[in-house]
Amino acid sequence: MSITEKKRFQQIRRNWNSRLRALRIDGKNRKQYGETAPKFAELLWVPTSFINYSVKAGSSKDSARIVQDWPDQQVVPVRKLPSIKACLAHWQGGLSWEETGIYKQMLDTIEEKGKVDRLKNLDDIKERYKSVDRLYDQVASTGRLRARSELIPGNFREEGGILIHIGPGGTPFFGKKGHHRLAIALALELEYIPAQLGVVHASAIDHLGVFRGEK
Repeated sequence: MSITEKKRFQQIRRNWNSRLRALRIDGKNRKQYGETAPKFAELLWVPTSFINYSVKAGSSKDSARIVQDWPDQQVVPVRKLPSIKACLAHWQGGLSWEETGIYKQMLDTIEEKGKVDRLKNLDDIKERYKSVDRLYDQVASTGRLRARSELIPGNFREEGGILIHIGPGGTPFFGKKGHHRLAIALALELEYIPAQLGVVHASAIDHLGVFRGEK
């Protein structure tokens, strides 16, 4: 298990909370938009080449929330995100993790906030990036990222996966959760990634079918 993954009790509690949230959100959306309405923590298969921008439009707890407005002023190119840049510099540019600057970036955050993603010191950071390299090697050998239900038996839908918001007209935006997994897909030029549905712009509801169905 990755150092940043939840422990068994935490996973059980999250699954339970997610099921309760899904009952409420799925029911509300289905009543308003019909059987093809967005579902909480729904699994999508998104073409990696479609994911060019990121935006902070909501968290994973906002999954399947339908919005009328879109935060266009907060849109950032995916490859300009510091963590994505560091990963690509490491796997494609041949830099060590330390040389990418990611260790310093995370240590600065830990100094400011006390921890980041459950990491509290340099040893934790180094262990994390060893596990990220192992994941990269695994994905490189299989040619695909696995859905959360394949990785964690009993996981509720795609809860905890790469967060993808569906913007106006059905355009996917990275929701800034799952940086390393997305970076692996970019580095290896994978055709699709499994993703957890984030928020959905009202104009995108009819476009969700494009991303449904296992690849």
